[in-house]
Amino acid sequence: MGASRALANAARVGDVPVTMQNRRRLLLALPALAAASLSGCGTSPETFGGKGPPFRPEEFFAGRLRSSGLFVTRLGGIESWFTARLVGAWDGTTLTFDEVFRYEDGFEDRRFWKLRRDPADASGAAWLGEATDATGPVRGRVVGNAFHLEHELDMRNLSGNRRRLAFDQWFVRTAEDLALSRAAVSWHGVQVGVAQVAFQRLSTGVTEGAITPGQAAREEMQNAPRPAPPAGPPARDPGRLMNLPPRR
Repeated sequence: MGASRALANAARVGDVPVTMQNRRRLLLALPALAAASLSGCGTSPETFGGKGPPFRPEEFFAGRLRSSGLFVTRLGGIESWFTARLVGAWDGTTLTFDEVFRYEDGFEDRRFWKLRRDPADASGAAWLGEATDATGPVRGRVVGNAFHLEHELDMRNLSGNRRRLAFDQWFVRTAEDLALSRAAVSWHGVQVGVAQVAFQRLSTGVTEGAITPGQAAREEMQNAPRPAPPAGPPARDPGRLMNLPPRR
């Protein structure tokens, strides 16, 4: 959640000019980058035990939310940022939610999710699901006030090509209506950056039923302020017209 075209674009290692010197630098850097990707995903589940309000995906993501995030490259530079709207619902079995993203350069992206508890897990903490551009199952697990989500997305970049990016994402619920997210983003096992997102719930309680793809964008359009009608000539006062002297 909360990632798009910029992440896919960041994985374009092929954009580096093909020279012997650059190729040698890339080969020397790969082991260090791979080690960084492994260390970046070393969050311990014990960190979230008994801290903050418990994270219940069916509660937090059911309703209307907004988010703001940015993508930081593997070298520490901020590459892009975005805002997003999310609308979700829980029908007692399946959590469905729809997202629409807007980036600082005007680029727009959308994603639709379905999540349900894993029936093979007796504790009820494990989740399974799918997303519109996911290459396989989306897997999640609730740990205290956190939600750990792992998935791989087939994402478009600026040139229109697609890149498969793996996401190791942690949501941390810091208050009843707030959550912070950090996702380590990898390409072929090499971490290419980090997506950092803040989520705020706009509506409280559970929205029942189901959400359809594109619903977030449709609601956003319906709620957008309508432009004021163009200004016309000033209205004439009928009282003044009636009291004018007759023409000669």
